[in-house]
Amino acid sequence: MDIKVNGLNYNVNLQDGTIDSAKVGLYGRDEASDNYVNAQIKVEQSDLAEGATFLAANPADIVAIAKKKLAADTAVKESTTTQAQ
Repeated sequence: MDIKVNGLNYNVNLQDGTIDSAKVGLYGRDEASDNYVNAQIKVEQSDLAEGATFLAANPADIVAIAKKKLAADTAVKESTTTQAQ
């Protein structure tokens, strides 16, 4: 599934004027199965490379971080509990 960007918003700390995070809107649709995903991922300062800031970071890098976080958040995790059926 090709994941595309539908939004990139920076969250500004109004007290000191710094950008402390960004929210990236992501979506994708698989034409064959008609499955889709729609997500909003928060990229925090700690997700950026050491010493990087949101003002200096390339938006494409922020999107790449968000896509990696989306993949990690949606990965199927092994579960030791079973659901009642």
